[in-house]
Amino acid sequence: MEKLDARKRYTQMMLKQSFLKLLQQKPVNRITVKEVCALAQLNRATFYAHYSDCFALKESIENELIVAFEKSLRYVNSFDVTALIEAIYDMVEQNQEACRVLILDDPGSAVLMRMIALAKEDSLAYWRRELPEASETELAMMYTHLSNGLMHVVVEGYDKYSKEETIRFVSRVVKASLSLLRRSAKPLA
Repeated sequence: MEKLDARKRYTQMMLKQSFLKLLQQKPVNRITVKEVCALAQLNRATFYAHYSDCFALKESIENELIVAFEKSLRYVNSFDVTALIEAIYDMVEQNQEACRVLILDDPGSAVLMRMIALAKEDSLAYWRRELPEASETELAMMYTHLSNGLMHVVVEGYDKYSKEETIRFVSRVVKASLSLLRRSAKPLA
């Protein structure tokens, strides 16, 4: 059974690698199963034993990235920014090829939006404790502002800025934003 599982994992890995190479050249709707199989040196029956089509293959890769991101979030305090950025960098480094194609080269990607959505509830719960005076609307807007902006700083700056520069910048922005919300959320005397 273990030999079969290893073979299955290897086959899926070959299909995913071939698909990602093709995805660098053209959109998913222009990639054929035949092309993926030719590049992977596998037959179409093997492809169909694992995936229904190229969209299902792409979804499988995206889901693996989401699971990896979810795992990295488990080890991070909801707003320990340094740990969060390091977790994101680690996840990207461990899934370099898929992240490059599905996230870094496409900052508007659905995967990135799913990652942002994953961290929302824990972040809002943390902020409710830290900022009891803030309204739900303020907290929601703060999350939208910080999560989208800062995730894009990480993604679009991945090849431009060092991890340390990114952590310093993101930490300053988060502290300033939280401080501003603390001041503005206090009731007027």
